[in-house]
Amino acid sequence: MKGLIGKLFKHSLFPVFLSLLSLLFASVINSSVSFLTVAIFALICCFQILTAKLSKIDFRIAGLEIQKEKRFRKSHSYSYKLSLVSSIVPFLVALTPSYVAIVVFAIYFILSVYYFAPLVHRIANRKSIREYAINRIKNERPVIAVYVTGMQGVAYQINQWLPVLEKLEQRVIIVVRESDIYLGMLSTNITVISARTQLDLEVIFGQPTSIKKVLYPANTMKNVQALRYHHLEHCFINHGESDKAVNQSKFLMAYDKLYIAGPLSERRLHDSGIPVRTEQIKYVGRPQADMSLNIRSEVEEIKTVLYAPTWEGYVEGVNYSSINQDGYKFCHRLLSSGKYKVLFKPHPYTGKINRKNKIFLEKIKKLFSDHHQEIYGSETSLHELMNKSDVLICDISSVLNEYLVTQKPIVLYKPSYNNEEQFMQDFPSSKAASLIDKNIDVIEILKEIEVDDSLYEARRKIRLESLGEFPEGALARFKKIVEND
Repeated sequence: MKGLIGKLFKHSLFPVFLSLLSLLFASVINSSVSFLTVAIFALICCFQILTAKLSKIDFRIAGLEIQKEKRFRKSHSYSYKLSLVSSIVPFLVALTPSYVAIVVFAIYFILSVYYFAPLVHRIANRKSIREYAINRIKNERPVIAVYVTGMQGVAYQINQWLPVLEKLEQRVIIVVRESDIYLGMLSTNITVISARTQLDLEVIFGQPTSIKKVLYPANTMKNVQALRYHHLEHCFINHGESDKAVNQSKFLMAYDKLYIAGPLSERRLHDSGIPVRTEQIKYVGRPQADMSLNIRSEVEEIKTVLYAPTWEGYVEGVNYSSINQDGYKFCHRLLSSGKYKVLFKPHPYTGKINRKNKIFLEKIKKLFSDHHQEIYGSETSLHELMNKSDVLICDISSVLNEYLVTQKPIVLYKPSYNNEEQFMQDFPSSKAASLIDKNIDVIEILKEIEVDDSLYEARRKIRLESLGEFPEGALARFKKIVEND
């Protein structure tokens, strides 16, 4: 109940709800409300809704725009507080003389106009904003474009590639299709341009253009709108290397090149029956992991555990998540033992599809809160947490494969699977990890690892298969393939 109230209070439209309560309360006291009160209530609600949707409205104004800064973020706290305070205006208007009501509303109106002034100015100058974007593209003459699209909460897909893209010698531009993704992006020195519609995209990708190659960090349906430009080379770079079924999509055939991590990625495609072309495949490893992860060949004592579970997926057949009764159980064991510091970083999509996963996520979060242990969100680098940990507990996801770079032990949650041998065959990366399910005590697993890290050699072998081996390093390999291939 407490969590529900907290979410309601944080919701962007919560001030509108308070305004409605204010009006209803006033009507109960006065037995009726005047036309002036209703009119002011309606105007305040309009301002509150506009405030809540301001970032999205701002993103849509020009359609095509060079994103210089995340406007309105600094003033968002001010605007939300103003919206909350304004919720009592209908109540004051109903209980005070008309001239007082008008003065109160006028003060609120002036404060709101001050906040909305930049938006009005941008609307008036939207043509020049578009023209500036077009001229900027012509002047910069980018050679590589990174195409980013998807649902709310997927900014991590491009964020993980930013350090790598910033190292490229050729000029790069990032094309963002949705405001939520841009608002979730980390700061970068790469030019970011929004292209809301297909016509906006035409300005960037249509001929003539300096762009030769388009990189895709996610395999979404909206990629089709960019793939139609046949004069460009389209390359899939993915946002994670794992045994998940989503990495076995026939939609991958649409790309000219698949920049995959290593031999295991290619074998996975062939085993699933996808007729990939030999010239389509290029091994590039995971350069971001090589750049930021530290190697530690021996773990003498386990003090810090990283728990980084995946989400439930769109259908039950790909629900590999341990955010369920089993996950709650081994989190409870770890925390109640008092022996370990547990770094908990859930996937940002957890609970969006399956209500049960959402319920258990809240239960596990409460468990961590009760034990005064921090819960990490999308603002914290997963690689940073990997470096701080002594062991990883995860599900079937790219988290497992990237952690292989560190050479440290891995504990993998095995969902309901009748045959363990079949599980390892279906998910070959699991051979690098100690398996855990509802019948296995996580504490005992960690104790066994401390005594004898028997899977060290298996992790080394799977790392080579999954992430490849490049004497020059994965970053140099990626740069060579992207810029010279």
